[in-house]
Amino acid sequence: MELDVLIRGQSNAFLFLTQGQENMDGTPKGVTLLQSEVQHLLGFDGVNDQVHLDYDWWTTGAETIYSGTAFIGDWMQQTTNGWQPLEHEQALLNHIRLNPHPAATSSAILWFHSETDSTNANLTADQWMSAVRTDAALVRQAMGRDAVSAPYLFVSAIPFSGANDATTQAIRLGMEQLAADPAFNAAIAARALDLDMSFSFPGESPTPDYGRFHMSAEDAALIAERVARSLANEWAAYAKPGSPLALAGGHIDSAGPQVVAANLVAPDTLRLTVQQDHSAGFAPLSAAAAAGIGWSVRSGDASVSADHVDILGPNTLQVHFSGTVPAGGLLFYGYGYGRLAQYNQPGEGNAIYDADGLPIWTAAQGVPVTDGTVITGTPGDDRLAAG
Repeated sequence: MELDVLIRGQSNAFLFLTQGQENMDGTPKGVTLLQSEVQHLLGFDGVNDQVHLDYDWWTTGAETIYSGTAFIGDWMQQTTNGWQPLEHEQALLNHIRLNPHPAATSSAILWFHSETDSTNANLTADQWMSAVRTDAALVRQAMGRDAVSAPYLFVSAIPFSGANDATTQAIRLGMEQLAADPAFNAAIAARALDLDMSFSFPGESPTPDYGRFHMSAEDAALIAERVARSLANEWAAYAKPGSPLALAGGHIDSAGPQVVAANLVAPDTLRLTVQQDHSAGFAPLSAAAAAGIGWSVRSGDASVSADHVDILGPNTLQVHFSGTVPAGGLLFYGYGYGRLAQYNQPGEGNAIYDADGLPIWTAAQGVPVTDGTVITGTPGDDRLAAG
């Protein structure tokens, strides 16, 4: 059996595969890491059953990765009648046609492409989704596949220097809405606000040390491990008996802990209900996580940031804010640019993680802050208790 992954994007997709190196001979380290981890989770031997990664940044007119390009504007262009594929989209389609994989049972499209688009202050979630839907139709047609056998897996928009907060949030919202559409068949492959972003190409400024345009080797490995979990879950039906995925009952933690409710228990304090994804609970908090990095409540022009977090149980956090929580607010974790670090400081290890090392997250539209009811019970338990 063969399962394929088509990787598309710009320079950070390249660094994702080369593990934060400018260039290298042979098979890139990131390819080996992602391939071997997915094969391990599925119980594939790499010979009779294998995962194949498909990518290209060197063949003119047939690249799947091209640095410094926006999806909207360089790959796709809006017209009065919809969307028109441009040079780089045509190159992607050429690559697919020139490199058929008829033996593959499924071909996942790994989307690692948000950086330049996140700087476009005029981009909306609806516009982005419309373009992606057109892209998916073109890609699946070129593959000769339908949505079932060619799922889209999105790397949620990463923290990119110079990004517009509202646009970054809009891209994440678009990804999540497409992932919620069964007919489109997509998932969020990885969330990664806990990045160092410390690599620079020749000619780029070597400062700051952290929070640059590009990922480090450690960043790339972190994302690869998260993507591997999502790919394994996507292909759970093909897991071999005795594989880690089969032994886990056909699903492993890949989404990470999601905040599903935020209850105001004091003017400056929220109690959060968290749904774990097949994880036993939270890992101990780092100093940065305990200090509330990343949390904010926003209402119109008003916002307040957190300054302390406590774990109350495997599904409950308490978050204290530096001021009064604004009325009608929405809770966010890593809003917009959202890198979980102070300026010019590392981000790795700064998130709140579950026992499997996956970071907590809030939906891109935010979690409404409610008052007067504390949700109790376990994920899937609909009971409410006044508190």
